[in-house]
Amino acid sequence: MNSNTLVIVDAGHGGIDSGAIGNGLKEKDLTLQAAIYMYNRLEELGIRAVMTRTDDEYLPKADRVKRIMNLYNNDPNTLIVSNHINAGGAEGVEIVYSINSDSTLANMLLDNIGEAGQIKRKAYQRRLPENPNKDYYYIIRETGNAESVLVEYGFIDNTNDAYKLQNNLDDLVEGAVKAIAEYLGVPYTKPGITVNDQDTYTVKKGDTLYSISKKQNIPIDTIIKLNNLTSSNLEIGQQLKLKRDSNNSSNKNQYIVQRGDTLYSIALKNNTTVDKLRELNNLNTNTLTIGQILVLPIETNIEEYDIYIVKKGDSLWSISRKFNIDIND
Repeated sequence: MNSNTLVIVDAGHGGIDSGAIGNGLKEKDLTLQAAIYMYNRLEELGIRAVMTRTDDEYLPKADRVKRIMNLYNNDPNTLIVSNHINAGGAEGVEIVYSINSDSTLANMLLDNIGEAGQIKRKAYQRRLPENPNKDYYYIIRETGNAESVLVEYGFIDNTNDAYKLQNNLDDLVEGAVKAIAEYLGVPYTKPGITVNDQDTYTVKKGDTLYSISKKQNIPIDTIIKLNNLTSSNLEIGQQLKLKRDSNNSSNKNQYIVQRGDTLYSIALKNNTTVDKLRELNNLNTNTLTIGQILVLPIETNIEEYDIYIVKKGDSLWSISRKFNIDIND
């Protein structure tokens, strides 16, 4: 698999086949929502993608497989992701992968959907009882040479999962998108940010200032100031600025993470410290993502200061770096 891989995005069930039902939800509706979101995000990241269905269409198993086979013409450089919702009263995400594949992508999907807020149950293989040399699930067993995985985002008949599926499904699918991009070696950027225009975010259903600030690693106060917000109320489709205009000199207090960057290297480039970067950006780890926007300390004119109080661990070199002055001045 590589950056030229074709991803076939399958929405399970459809039409007269509702799939699992529970808590006022139908699997066929949720899988279509998940598939549309996944397709749009993969396209946004520059990953080739096609969908098996784009509306409430009924596809018998054999017809679904035939459509998939026609879409990729048995090209092994193809990944099939079949989106599903589980039932049975348990809680959490499960990933099923083929007995002919290793667990790499399955575990990446499990971990990233878990990081998006879902309980991680398991990534596993399931074999056909009457023939253990074949996969149990038709969509995996009958789709030829392509690598395929089946993603069960949660249990529709579990109250906690039903809430997540109704209110946070896009976040869970985004976790899957991130896993797919990383698996294919494609640079990942967060929703609302494109590789060439990393300055806006489009508000989606369920978004809050808090959730957006966490997704984008930008303090809530910064979002409020950039967009002149007078309240925390947001509208679906609203465009939020994530950085200042390029002709605004105050844009110097933001940094877009590049390939190979670390917090240490960014701190050195911008005359600050790792601890300060972590504090300003609410970072709990040193892990960074290409395209991530970091808030930098606003440069302060040293002439405004008469006194600096030395702290534990300070040296003349660290103080000079902090205030961007020559140690010999």
